[in-house]
Amino acid sequence: GTATTCVERLGLFIGGKGFASEVTAKTMANPLQTFNQLLAEAAGYAAVGLGVAFVPRFTYGGELAHIYVTDVDCTRREKDGTRYVVNSKLATGTMPVNFNEVYLPYDPLATPEEISEQVIAAAGSEAGYWGHLLHSFTRKMGRKLYPTPDWWSAKEAVEADAETPKYDLKQFRNGFYPDSVMTVVGSKYNDVPLEGWVPNKASPDEEQPMLKSPDRTALEKDLKALKGSSSEASILLLTVESKTEKPQIDWVDKGPNSKGLTDATNRIEGRVYRRMGVPPVLCGVAEPGMLGSNQQIVNSIQLFALTVNPRRALCTEPLQQFYPTLDFTVKPLDPVDYIDPLVAAEMTPDELRATRELPALAEAEQTDTNKPTPKPATK
Repeated sequence: GTATTCVERLGLFIGGKGFASEVTAKTMANPLQTFNQLLAEAAGYAAVGLGVAFVPRFTYGGELAHIYVTDVDCTRREKDGTRYVVNSKLATGTMPVNFNEVYLPYDPLATPEEISEQVIAAAGSEAGYWGHLLHSFTRKMGRKLYPTPDWWSAKEAVEADAETPKYDLKQFRNGFYPDSVMTVVGSKYNDVPLEGWVPNKASPDEEQPMLKSPDRTALEKDLKALKGSSSEASILLLTVESKTEKPQIDWVDKGPNSKGLTDATNRIEGRVYRRMGVPPVLCGVAEPGMLGSNQQIVNSIQLFALTVNPRRALCTEPLQQFYPTLDFTVKPLDPVDYIDPLVAAEMTPDELRATRELPALAEAEQTDTNKPTPKPATK
């Protein structure tokens, strides 16, 4: 849950309010999507940390016709490291050949003539021409073929975060804890057989119907009155023949365990937030001291930009490369929208401007018109 929230928040900030240029935003990237819609799809993959797999499709003449985003989590390189294979069945742990979509690697230095030859050759092959593919991700030491998300170092914390709600669900489903236990002694509270009942083939002796004894019925009536008509209190009623048969019930106090689980849950969520690079305050989590530290909020938003901006570049730089005449500047979200109104009311104008990456307001120079009027001297 925490990781999903972080990914959604990252995707929102990466995509922002779409492309600032209205022309770019409304231009069709392919027959199904505008560039704004393509950005929204690419932002989701960039938010997860897997990079973005762009698929430019060229004509037989080597001219760019459309551009798509494909499932990067289902993308693999062939063993020789040349072509890419996209297989939707990878999500199930299999990779049947009949589901393979083979893509050519995109070379930014290739001329239209060279691309034309590649398209014609692929179209005539058994695999066919699905398009070229450009895997946009930040290459690091040991990460030349595939990216490794930063949160992968905390994958155990992500899994633990998914397991903790199961404990609460089990408690609510199976946790029957009566408020009190009442034990009555004596056979007069036992069920009594139905008078006048005669056994037959359809109803042998062991199926003789039993009725509540008058004493037990009267006792349950008193208990109902004791609980009250609108009370949700529960009383467990036990009947024994003698005091020596009185059962012993030991209840397990789940209070300390529940509190310990709450502390562990907060600790696990904190690990996920840190590895995902998302400040908890932007996900609606108030940290200790957050409401009293405006500068901490400003710092969180500014640090979040260090995570958002590089991942946004993975989405926009390839598009700028394919379409150099269009402006792919993204209009960012206003971070003030994600600050609690009570907190924003306590922030100074310069602190609010800092969240928007705007400079502080310059102090107005004093002139004859804006100089404060001196107070008259008093005797």
